[in-house]
Amino acid sequence: MARDASITQDQVSRAAEEIRETGGRPTARAIRERLGAGSMATVLKFLQAWQDAQVRPAETPVTLPQPLQRGLLDFVAAEVERSKTELRAELDVANQTNADLILESERQGLMIENLTASLERVHGEKAEMSGRLDQVVNERDAANHEAAAERQAAESARTELAKALLRLDAMPRLEKEIEELRGQLAAERAGRTEAEQEAAVAAARLEAAVDARKVADALLDEAKNHAQVNEAEAKNFAQAKEAEISALRKELKAAQSVASDLRERLAASAANRRRTRRVLPPTAAPKPPRE
Repeated sequence: MARDASITQDQVSRAAEEIRETGGRPTARAIRERLGAGSMATVLKFLQAWQDAQVRPAETPVTLPQPLQRGLLDFVAAEVERSKTELRAELDVANQTNADLILESERQGLMIENLTASLERVHGEKAEMSGRLDQVVNERDAANHEAAAERQAAESARTELAKALLRLDAMPRLEKEIEELRGQLAAERAGRTEAEQEAAVAAARLEAAVDARKVADALLDEAKNHAQVNEAEAKNFAQAKEAEISALRKELKAAQSVASDLRERLAASAANRRRTRRVLPPTAAPKPPRE
């Protein structure tokens, strides 16, 4: 991208006129030193435009006497020689200007090469930094995933610890409840044993009552058969047997009540045992009480 000139044509023209008015020769180097800005190429371009714009007076033909013509020719020859000298000087100045331009071009070329190398180095550093940035971003994402996993693991560990602390806090109460349940279980076992014994007795009584009823029925039949012999005796005997049968029926009803109560107690004992198994923690199963 071309840069804007830091000097203008008017500045170069004024500087050239000031140098000429002071008796100096306006050259590109002198104008650049006077202005203190601009490149040699820009100053030379504006100086050539100024030189081309200078108007030389038109020559008018004159007729002079011979001696004056000879003197004029000598003067012209001297002026031509002087002009040649001036032209040689201007040529030297132009050559010096060209040399300065070449030096400045080489300097600018070297600067361009240095800037190109710096730009390539910056591009390389940018690519390297982009790679490092991508690596850092990937490492950051991996670290974020690891941190999230660690936070989740820590949260799970805290949850498990809280549960363990709750179980630990509940252990005395559970142990107390276990001891109470063990006592209840032992009492229920003792009650079950007692109920089983009572059930056995009731069953024996029931069986005896059934047998007695059978005997009473047989005796009653026999009494009815012998009623014509002694009706009064038979009636008394029948009443006695009826009383005995009524007593046996009462015993049977009591035995049935005992058996029903025994079944209810056994069902309650089974329910308590199931509840005990649910309450007991898996790591602290109660030991069965000694019989």
